[in-house]
Amino acid sequence: MGYSELQVTSNFSFLRGASHAHELVNQAEIFGYEKIAVTDRNTLAGIVRVHAACREKNVKLIPACRLDLLDGPSLLAYPTDKEAYGMLSALLTLGNMRTEKGSCHISRADVYAHSKGIIFTLVMPGLLNRRFEYEAGFISAVAQYKEALGTQLYLGATRTYQGNDDKLIFRTSQLSDFYGIPVVATNDVHYHDPSRRELQDVLTCVREKCTIQEAGFQTNSGSFIC
Repeated sequence: MGYSELQVTSNFSFLRGASHAHELVNQAEIFGYEKIAVTDRNTLAGIVRVHAACREKNVKLIPACRLDLLDGPSLLAYPTDKEAYGMLSALLTLGNMRTEKGSCHISRADVYAHSKGIIFTLVMPGLLNRRFEYEAGFISAVAQYKEALGTQLYLGATRTYQGNDDKLIFRTSQLSDFYGIPVVATNDVHYHDPSRRELQDVLTCVREKCTIQEAGFQTNSGSFIC
């Protein structure tokens, strides 16, 4: 069974993604991926570019986006049909209308009300507390998501390369077993080639209003397609 990347950030996520849609799709084809999901933050703005790039390559598009919520952990959203895509679009429109341009205010209740036909993957935090466990508030959110979304919910397992990946994946596996939520693997891709790492670091510093010397682990917020 081939691997498909389910979490990709493009340059349509302002000051986050360091690669264009066609670069990401081209690299996916080079690595033999059959499908790719570009999950920009609270937007479907890049879908047209990605769709066009996929049509030129032997890669299928998985329509998707990342939902950054006001009151809960982020979710990757994958509509499964045209009606579900309309629901996701309506959800994003609702969030955009509530605030100024460039922001999107979405709550858990909004997601639940627009969830029909959408598969969700919970974005797991990249840090553990001092006991090498997920915080209690996050675990509570997992339980609430499971209750509301049921079999539409998955947990995302992603390596952060910060020295604690084995513990992160182990704790994720424990949550999966306890709540009966399947796990999917993602790379949290932010650029298509290692040469873009410097640009991605610069984008992070501009976004966080800091210098490279001050950024610390903030610049370690994504990886390349691998």
